[in-house]
Amino acid sequence: MSQGLRNGPNLGSSLMYTGRVQWNFLNDEPNPGYYTSGTYYGTAGDIAAVGVSVQHQKDGAGNAAAASVSDFTGASVDVLLEKVLPNNMGVFTFNGEFKRHWANYGTGAFATSPATCFCTFNGHSWTVYGLYLIPNEIGIGRFQPYVRFTSIDPLYSAMRQEWETGVNYIIAGHNARISAFYRYGDLNTKGFFNGFGPNATGNKVDSFHVALQLQY
Repeated sequence: MSQGLRNGPNLGSSLMYTGRVQWNFLNDEPNPGYYTSGTYYGTAGDIAAVGVSVQHQKDGAGNAAAASVSDFTGASVDVLLEKVLPNNMGVFTFNGEFKRHWANYGTGAFATSPATCFCTFNGHSWTVYGLYLIPNEIGIGRFQPYVRFTSIDPLYSAMRQEWETGVNYIIAGHNARISAFYRYGDLNTKGFFNGFGPNATGNKVDSFHVALQLQY
């Protein structure tokens, strides 16, 4: 339970209720609850996990200025499969997630004072990606190529999709890694938050990124 959205359409200060259940069919994930990871780089052994999450907040979406307020409910199902391959052949990881959000505030929420609209996502989305951790160390780390596909299909707006492929250089698990990746799609050009209105437009674009992750 949390405060969730504290203003905008939530004039009555309704709370947000959140729950998650996860089944671990093989080894347990070392990280608990919502803090699970997308990969453990083989350190947790073989993993097959399925999780289900639900959120709900009364008057949690929409635009009070346009008299278009809706309750918000979100549900998701996620899958993590990680296999330590025999004979030191590396680690294969698969992740998949499906989300369905209900926030039926209507297209009128975008027409009047759109800046005051908490027009959160209403529709369904899904993503899948696979990673392969190469066993041989090169320098101070190991390479992990991957590919990912994401699709977002809002009820009041145009579908947006993106392909991503790249390689991670794993130095110290999640604490230190370098990533280089290529993206193609219209996720960013059509927008995320408050970008789900009927007038959202954007071209599919190419982009190349280099990122450094450090955490201690």
